[in-house]
Amino acid sequence: MGTARITRRVAPAIHRVESAELVAIASRSREKAENWAATYDCPQIVDSYNALLERDDIDAVYIPLPPHLHAEWTIKAAQAGKHVLCEKPLGLTVDDVERMLTVCRNAKVCFDEGVMWYHHPRAAKMQSVIASGRLGQIRRVTSAFSFPWQSTVKPEDEYRLRAEDGGGSLMDLGWYCIGASLWVFGSLPESVLGRQTPAAPEADESFSGWLHFSEHQEAFFDCSRAMTSRRWIEIAGTEGSLVCDDFTRPWKEDKCRFWVHDAQGNAEVVESATDNQETCMIENFSRRVLSGEIDSEQGQRALQTQRVVEALRRSAQDQQLVRLHPQTR
Repeated sequence: MGTARITRRVAPAIHRVESAELVAIASRSREKAENWAATYDCPQIVDSYNALLERDDIDAVYIPLPPHLHAEWTIKAAQAGKHVLCEKPLGLTVDDVERMLTVCRNAKVCFDEGVMWYHHPRAAKMQSVIASGRLGQIRRVTSAFSFPWQSTVKPEDEYRLRAEDGGGSLMDLGWYCIGASLWVFGSLPESVLGRQTPAAPEADESFSGWLHFSEHQEAFFDCSRAMTSRRWIEIAGTEGSLVCDDFTRPWKEDKCRFWVHDAQGNAEVVESATDNQETCMIENFSRRVLSGEIDSEQGQRALQTQRVVEALRRSAQDQQLVRLHPQTR
């Protein structure tokens, strides 16, 4: 549903998965749809999003539209009986995301957010190191994600530069850092503090945040569209630390690794399978759809990520600490 840049990675992934089939592309621009279909070997073009949802030969839809359209089309897709894979950030508000998940649950369709790195074998290996106790008690998660815009990019040409459409570095990049912190700690933070540049209500170019989980657990992150490319995370415990310098996407797909450091500074390189993470995501989602597995908790991490994003934005706007009610995932 749409020809966004991310589909350049997702369309080939669909072709690589035996249990998935790319059936049709819908776009508001016939010309864009025709060019996309020719490039990615898509057999059919549909003239509207509604027409796509009316088709009986489509089981699931992938929604890479700008964030302000996610709630509308996720809800319409679920009501049409289609399973939904929706890009992040899921919506503009927590209310948006709650409505999306409620409709999907009531319609008994599978739902997932399009954060690919969760599905990669490396994430499972990282999680196993954390669960093993090798790092001791986890105390701090520190992460950064930045990607510089070209100076020629203008807000009218790019929704990520428009706050009203869900743009800004917090929604686009900080989402990954926040989600990773929730992935490690398994709960909402008790309170957050955020700072953005420039000041609200404009789309933030850079954002930094602090998440307080408990007396001994906290997370720090920064994200920016005005710094060099960075996408690293450190998970530090009382006995060791885990460091990955490209957690959102491997710098080189054939070299997926991270480091585990002990208390004496000895480092071990841990390597993982070099699977393509978009392919892993499509494979996992297709497996759920074909098995009829409707998880009552589906989308909860994405919902919690949205809650933290909203609290951080409020903190940055009011320039004060914002408290949340922690909920275990």
